[in-house]
Amino acid sequence: MSDIDIENQLAKILSESPSAPFLFIGSGFSRRYIDMPDWKSLLSHFSKKPFTRYLGMADGDIPKAALALANDFHEEWFEENEKHKKIYEADNWLNKIETPLKYEISKFLQNYTIDDHLMENHELIELMSDKVVIDGIITTNWDLLLENIFPKLEVYVGQSDILFKHPQAVGEIFKIHGSCSDFNSLILSSNDYADFNQKNPYLAAKLISIFLEKPVIFLGYSLSDDNITDILEKIERVIDSEDKIAKLSKNMIFVTRANGSEERMTCVEMPINDKRLTFTHIKTDDFSKVFKALQHAERKIPVDFLRIFKEQIYNIVNSKEKSDMRLKYVDFDDAIKGKDIDFVAGVGVASISEFGMKGILGISARDLIKDIVFDDLQFSNEEIVKALPSLVKATPTYTPIRKYLKTCSTPVKFTEKPMVKRLELSSESYVAKIIKSKQISKTIQDIVKHEDILNNKFYDENKKLDVLGVWLNGNKSFENCTAIKKELKENYDFWMEQANFHNFKRLVCIIDEIENNDLNP
Repeated sequence: MSDIDIENQLAKILSESPSAPFLFIGSGFSRRYIDMPDWKSLLSHFSKKPFTRYLGMADGDIPKAALALANDFHEEWFEENEKHKKIYEADNWLNKIETPLKYEISKFLQNYTIDDHLMENHELIELMSDKVVIDGIITTNWDLLLENIFPKLEVYVGQSDILFKHPQAVGEIFKIHGSCSDFNSLILSSNDYADFNQKNPYLAAKLISIFLEKPVIFLGYSLSDDNITDILEKIERVIDSEDKIAKLSKNMIFVTRANGSEERMTCVEMPINDKRLTFTHIKTDDFSKVFKALQHAERKIPVDFLRIFKEQIYNIVNSKEKSDMRLKYVDFDDAIKGKDIDFVAGVGVASISEFGMKGILGISARDLIKDIVFDDLQFSNEEIVKALPSLVKATPTYTPIRKYLKTCSTPVKFTEKPMVKRLELSSESYVAKIIKSKQISKTIQDIVKHEDILNNKFYDENKKLDVLGVWLNGNKSFENCTAIKKELKENYDFWMEQANFHNFKRLVCIIDEIENNDLNP
């Protein structure tokens, strides 16, 4: 057993930086948590021949092997999909040899199941905690796991997004090798890598400020990963002083599996070009210690709101269209007295009497979850309904909506894709997300009162929440909804401390669907 206190030692390293860290996440992260196939296995899935044949032809170079596979796949795909003109005659279809393979890989990854119980992994629970403080994420992964873990972060796909959409380097995910949400963006073949490397100096210029100004924690990469060494080589070439090399070294932290060996936290040297970078290397099989270290700092403003704040200031300063905006600098306590102000920026704490509630932009899905139980959110339903599309975009599944839609005086037709998909969910949809819900339903057929579930000594708190959801779905009534809400309200602190919030919010969404949709169609 190792005596190394990884959590507190890492927290101490992070505390020495004035900025919150970035996470740099590789394919090992998705393999660890959702059993996602690695790059070679993914390509093998789409190869009718053994993929080792393509690797042999390419002398083991995977991007070259991917190009060879794409050549064969292109012909096979069009033979099978010639009738599907809507796909290959669409505006977003590029006439390139890799496009059919990229299209099918993206479809596979978009449909790859990220089950709720996988997201209940004890390490991911720590990473998804509201206490975690990071500035953003860089990743070479194509899948959607990070979007599920960090739904409030803004996603930038590929180099063009990063170069031309003015990211703020806070509250963002940079998918530098593309994403399955845009199949053309995937960096797949040797052709793609040649194009990527041609533009890489511009990408390096964008990333270098992150590497120099913030700690960067690498997860899901081996120390010899080509993705990392290639990027670090490009960055090293544009660094013009030994001081900056030292600063880059100090900011780099690699986390790898211990694979059953003793936990270690050491300084390691890595040769990059003609320089040697020194970085912190953490070896552990329990990544929750790393994620807990991210919870030691405190941030007063949520990272997604901070990003919006920075973006608004950037747009005001740089936009000619907004050059005539009426701006006003005042003492924060006087800010609300301005009558003709388009944007208010301030630092300080306003009194409760002046700002008795959060600004509508500060509302999160978590606030709506709590409001279903307490019914105390100080906004009109019309205001909340207007905010629903952005809330659902940030938290696609677990944002309760029925209460607000039911009592909104003006009917609203939503066209936003996340909102349309959310409207398709029902109480049955949420119950189906509960592990073994059908089996639970059979075992509780004779239960008449919800108290019998709460008093069952064989259920832990998470199980009680799940069983309550299944039971309520089979015993739909306003009385039962009210009784369960009363329990959640009176013992709210207990449930927050003892149960997983994931199970709690699922039960609340079931209550909202039944009370405000099923019983009030």
